[in-house]
Amino acid sequence: GRPYHVVHFDGHGVYAQAPGDGGSGGWRPSRILFADARRGKHGYLAFENPDVADNTEFISGPALGNLLAETGVPVLILNACRSAHAEAPDSQSTNSQFTNSQSTDLPTPDLHSQVRAYGSLAQEVVDAGVAGVVAMRYNVYVVTAARFVADLYGALVRGRSLGEAVSYGRKQLAAQPLRRVVAEPRSLQDWSVPVVYEVAPIRLFPKQAAAPLPTAIAQALQAPGRGLDPDLPPPPDAGFYGRDETLLALDRAFDRHNIVLLHAYAGSGKTATAAEFARWYADTGGLGEGVVLFTSFERYLPLPRVLDKLGAVFDAALQASGVHWLTLDDEARRDVALAVLRQVPVLWIWDNVEPVTGFPAGSDSAWSQAEQRALADFLRAARGTRAKFLLTSRRDERAWLGELPRRVSIPPMPMQERRQLAHALAERHGGQRGFREAVAAWEPLLVYSGGNPLTLTVLVGQALREGLRTEEQIERFVAQLRAGEAQLDDEAREGRSRSLSASLSYGFAQAFSDDERRVLALLHLFQGFVSVATLLLMGHPEAEWRLPQLADLQPAACNALLDRAAEIGLLTAHGGGYYAIHPALPWFFKSLFDEYYPAQPPNPQSTNLPTYHPAARAFVEAMGALGNYYHNEYEGGNRDVIAALRAEEANLLHARRLARRHGWWLALMKTMQGLRQLYDHTGRRAEWARLAAEIAPDFVDPATDGPRPGREAQWGLVTDYRVRLAQERRDWPAAERLQRARVDWDRQQAAPALRALERGQAPESLDGAARNAVRTLAVSLSQLGQVLREQEKPGCVEPYKEAAELLERIGDRSAAAVAAFNLGHAYMQLPALRDL
Repeated sequence: GRPYHVVHFDGHGVYAQAPGDGGSGGWRPSRILFADARRGKHGYLAFENPDVADNTEFISGPALGNLLAETGVPVLILNACRSAHAEAPDSQSTNSQFTNSQSTDLPTPDLHSQVRAYGSLAQEVVDAGVAGVVAMRYNVYVVTAARFVADLYGALVRGRSLGEAVSYGRKQLAAQPLRRVVAEPRSLQDWSVPVVYEVAPIRLFPKQAAAPLPTAIAQALQAPGRGLDPDLPPPPDAGFYGRDETLLALDRAFDRHNIVLLHAYAGSGKTATAAEFARWYADTGGLGEGVVLFTSFERYLPLPRVLDKLGAVFDAALQASGVHWLTLDDEARRDVALAVLRQVPVLWIWDNVEPVTGFPAGSDSAWSQAEQRALADFLRAARGTRAKFLLTSRRDERAWLGELPRRVSIPPMPMQERRQLAHALAERHGGQRGFREAVAAWEPLLVYSGGNPLTLTVLVGQALREGLRTEEQIERFVAQLRAGEAQLDDEAREGRSRSLSASLSYGFAQAFSDDERRVLALLHLFQGFVSVATLLLMGHPEAEWRLPQLADLQPAACNALLDRAAEIGLLTAHGGGYYAIHPALPWFFKSLFDEYYPAQPPNPQSTNLPTYHPAARAFVEAMGALGNYYHNEYEGGNRDVIAALRAEEANLLHARRLARRHGWWLALMKTMQGLRQLYDHTGRRAEWARLAAEIAPDFVDPATDGPRPGREAQWGLVTDYRVRLAQERRDWPAAERLQRARVDWDRQQAAPALRALERGQAPESLDGAARNAVRTLAVSLSQLGQVLREQEKPGCVEPYKEAAELLERIGDRSAAAVAAFNLGHAYMQLPALRDL
């Protein structure tokens, strides 16, 4: 019944005009429901409102200030971007606002209206009767706001006035300027950003005896253990980092639902996130005087044994009411438990519930069907109580719980949070200094982890133990991981929370038959993404490189198999036969892959290699076929394939590496075609230039710029890459030299067909290969004409003319028209040719 000491707003604010007064067209009336129609720019705070179409409602300073004043709240703290921002209007807008007021029904502005015209939302709240407002003058980093707010509240509870507490917080920011914004701490002078508006000195708490205020308090000491189950897992050794979006999603879910399921695949940190949420929820008053309970279903616990936890926690209170838990039968215990939950707020974590119905799906469960129903029915009955249940699982448990829980999935860690976790791990290993100096070199490892905390913890620890610091060392380590060749010090006996292999192995052995494990072993070859179509293509019956083990694989069976792998946390199903792969799978499946697909004698095409893997060949050829297909689709105008190319990028790059290693040159160029369209579309020209430069020595004789023996078919495409890149660099001599070499080679290939045409043979009688050789020569000539035209050389006319004549001779009139069009432009644009 008492008013709050402080209302703290942590969100976003804007400073803009309302619609109808010259405001931005992005503002719609539905987004400012409680903002009065005032002239000029004003500050607004963005609140969530699920009843509004876009879930955003902007609240004005007067509206918020009036509400706070009416309810007796003395202090408002605005941790919002631009919450104290104000700007002086230009002279024209000022004059129009005030000088025209005599000719309208608007009242003559008083002092306060002028203050509002120049002021901000913070000043408007003070004008409405709130005694003190703390706001941010400019946009601030989260680390700055967090440090300032912690110091501010620490000073307030020790009896400092609001103004004194703000000054103390600003002094602390000035004394400690280092902010870890990205990878490296940066020195920022942002102490002047927080400002205070105080009508009179406000003291929220009695002043304590003079004592030095601590500059920094360890985070672990700030969270009291009151109301927390002793069985609640402690934070990870390196600390809990990030997951703000998941914690917020859980908080929002519990606003409207009593039962929430947190699910993600292996190593995503479900248990750690659930425990962290429970600590935060209890510390911030989400439970009031309630308690947090934790129960793990990794061992068999039917409902009566689960409820024994509740009986033990509330035993004293129950005995005071004359209820002796141990004397009750199972049905009575259920009734008493529900009665307790109706009276006391409880957050109860049910961790790792997947074994209840059998894990993986289809395997035997220690719980009978009746016991499974009893657990689910208890959750249904508890929906009407004050309890909140947070369940964790690798799957969505729809088969068991239906639509009972609100489901929240854990996304991959953002790069910033991966860097923070890696820094913490480095500090624990005593390698902080060396790590910070080489932080950029660690990016490939952070990317490879896929944002999976357990994977990142294991891999960074391994790299630190091996002393890897340089970019070359890290890239070599990541390449070994992708190939499944890295040796990790990962002890399965440490359990699933610490061991990557134990986490991935959980449920795998008993889930799949030998034939199914043979198919899943192929996931060793894939990088981050797999589709049913690719696996089926690897066993295509008409391909000479097909994998016999996949000959009988059917689409429905393959979908079902990968769905089951997703249930145990190895994959994430995206629908339509597409799946994301756990980042550690190539390493985890290496031994299984070697068991089912042993190396064979050397590949006859590459005698320098000691072994040959048919499975790798099938993977490379399948990815090449997909890359070439997406290339052709894109050329035909289908831009939707870019999404698929993005997903398959890592696979295409891995297939490209394998193709180069084994000498599968045609498949290599097919993967390059897919990557070419992706990098062209997304503007990643530097990456494309690097890939093209890497493969050039595989096909080009450096002495002549001509093809290497046996690789002539691919040389022309590689030369085309090189010419286009030289054009982009404006290196016209190189572009011309390379294109002339391409024309000479294509002329040699087309020579038999050209002689046949010169002898009078009808173009229709040429076979497809001969006609294509002539068309390829014409295209090369057109490209040479383009290179010469860009240099304003009159010599561009001859290649254009010859190209048009060749295309006319083989009856390709549309292409001939394009060549003639280009020739016309040359005459129009080049001064040496233009005849006015």
